Amino acid sequence: MNIWVADAGPLIFLAKLGRLNLLKSASDEIYVPAGVMSEILAQSDQASVAIANSSKTWLQVQNIKNPTAVNLLLADMDLGEAEVITLASELNAAKILLDDLDARRYARRVGLSAIGTVGLLLAARLRGEIPSLKNEIDQLQNHGFWISETLMVNVLKEAGEF
Repeated sequence: MNIWVADAGPLIFLAKLGRLNLLKSASDEIYVPAGVMSEILAQSDQASVAIANSSKTWLQVQNIKNPTAVNLLLADMDLGEAEVITLASELNAAKILLDDLDARRYARRVGLSAIGTVGLLLAARLRGEIPSLKNEIDQLQNHGFWISETLMVNVLKEAGEF
């Protein structure tokens, strides 16, 4: 079973792009910790509505079973990231979707496979699911997403767009 656990940031940015379907097509099951979903729903915008609608069909909201593990991770990351890593461990997830580089590095150190929003978009571009990674990144930046120039050049080269 190909299980993914997603953090708020990537879900929100994918929803703003109208690309939540890319996450759905990448995995058999996608989970979001209940606390992360509460964080998302605290906003009242089109992205949170799209995510809430997804939670009625394919995006599964799951409670954390080990809050102590979450509390231990709070020394190194924020609550949402700690919940994502904890839930991914509990579910033996194949992949976690996180944008915070330090949280992704930590996840990899503990044996979890991590990807960010840009990595997910790159994979979709390489599969031919989106016509232009550059356009997607431009739209992300218009929505407040930050990406380093180096990373942008590297992913655009990998996508054959640079």
